[in-house]
Amino acid sequence: MSRVCLIIDSKLGDVPLAAVAVNGICVHLGLGKIQAREVELCIAEAATNTIRHAYHGLAGETVSIAVSTEIDRLHIEVCDTGSSIPAEQVERLIRGADIVEIDRASLLEGGRGLQIIHDLMDEVAYTREGNLNRLQLMKRIPIRR
Repeated sequence: MSRVCLIIDSKLGDVPLAAVAVNGICVHLGLGKIQAREVELCIAEAATNTIRHAYHGLAGETVSIAVSTEIDRLHIEVCDTGSSIPAEQVERLIRGADIVEIDRASLLEGGRGLQIIHDLMDEVAYTREGNLNRLQLMKRIPIRR
């Protein structure tokens, strides 16, 4: 298993650099451009949420993004030591919206990113371990023949 870890400061201006770096890793691993862009968007949403909600917009904290691979899977962990995700938001992240045909525009600003992550990744999990928030994302990689 290969692993790359990116660490950024909790500044919104640092988010695009991390997201684009993950996109490049995805393309290198064989994900198509659309799937790589979807993963990039999920990383941007997760890191932005971390900075805005876990760290309440304060710079000087750490956001860690670890990318690891198996033969057919890309695993990503976004970790921080800020405030935890409220239980109702964890439900949205894990289960998605309850409505089959959801009007994305009707979601509150704070709920769109979680719904996007839920919709675009193949698996999503969130845990709080001590003071560590761990968002785990998984995307399947097409096997090259």
